[in-house]
Amino acid sequence: MAETAKSGGNLKYIVGGLLALVGAIGVFWFLSRPTPAAAPAPPPPPPPATAERVNPMAEPDLILDEPKDAGKPEEAASTEKPKRVVKEVRGEWDCEGDLARASLQSVIDSNRSQVRSCYERRLKVNNVLQGDLKLKIKVAPSGQVSATAISGTLKDNEVFSCVRGIAAGWKFPPPQNGCAVVQIPFQFSPKTN
Repeated sequence: MAETAKSGGNLKYIVGGLLALVGAIGVFWFLSRPTPAAAPAPPPPPPPATAERVNPMAEPDLILDEPKDAGKPEEAASTEKPKRVVKEVRGEWDCEGDLARASLQSVIDSNRSQVRSCYERRLKVNNVLQGDLKLKIKVAPSGQVSATAISGTLKDNEVFSCVRGIAAGWKFPPPQNGCAVVQIPFQFSPKTN
């Protein structure tokens, strides 16, 4: 029995020695392994090309005068010479044509009540709704409205959608020199009795 205890005591040293040997071999193998070449760093991105920024909603050459309340008719147009209405910026809104101010004002005035009705319908839902609306239209060489855009402080998408739909049906005299772009301001506030 004494011999069994002695040999069992040496077994733990043998197992420990084998484990240390295996560990040393593993460390040696890991350190002697060739390291993969690091991938070259990607080249820095090229500097951005400097380009002039273009604001497609830049103010046009002319904004028509608008009465304080868009629902009220304006006085008769004066007998001014026709003026160049708009030369707009690039893209869909790029036009070189001209519209006579009097004919432009006539179409707007004849449709002002329809625009006001879009606002009045929403005023019944929100009795404090007020603000301005800028309607931008592109008049094709035929005189038909071919594009519309709306912005402003009114912040009511239903009014915007209604006005765009109405303006899309407007008919102007054919512009001189191709299509024309016009920006028309409207100011809306509840009527006071």
